[in-house]
Amino acid sequence: MRWLAVLLMVFSVFPVLAATPYQTQGIVLLQPDFVLQERVPSIDSLSGYIKAVQAAAEATMAREAPSPTSGFVVLAVRPGRRSMAWLDFQPALPDAVAARLTQAIQAVPPFEARDGVVVFALNATLWDAPSAHGFPNPSAWRKALEGRSEPMEIGDLVNEVWP
Repeated sequence: MRWLAVLLMVFSVFPVLAATPYQTQGIVLLQPDFVLQERVPSIDSLSGYIKAVQAAAEATMAREAPSPTSGFVVLAVRPGRRSMAWLDFQPALPDAVAARLTQAIQAVPPFEARDGVVVFALNATLWDAPSAHGFPNPSAWRKALEGRSEPMEIGDLVNEVWP
C-alpha cells in the first residue's frame, strides 16, 4: 500500500485544457507490496522509469491521428534491464499504431529489477477518452490462460508469455 500511495503522489493527475494524446490516469500494481519491495531497487528508479515510459508514449501518440480510447499499458521488467510491454485498450488501437507505441515504450531503458520480474500497469487514456476500469488483461495473457481452470501467479504468467 505504501508503494501505491507514494506513486499516486508522484503522478497526480492535473486538469488539462486540450485533448491530450496520452495521459496516465493511475498505476495498477499487479504484485504484492512485499514482492515489489524485494525486486524494485527504489521508488525513484521505478518512478523515473514510469516517467520515461509516459514521455515516450506521449511523444509517439502525438504523431498519430486522434483515436480516443482507454485501457492499460502493462509493463514487465526483468533483471538485466530487460522490459516488455503489452497494450490492452478498448477499443483496440490499429495494429500499426499499437506496434509503434509498443516499440517506443520498449525502447525506454528500465530500472534494474532484482530477484525476479516486476509487473505493473499504467491506466491510460488517449485523447481524453473516459478512463478504463477493471483489471488489465492483454490478449497474449488471455491466450496463455485459455483452458486453464486454476489461477496463475502474475510472474509465472509473464514468464510464460515472455520466455
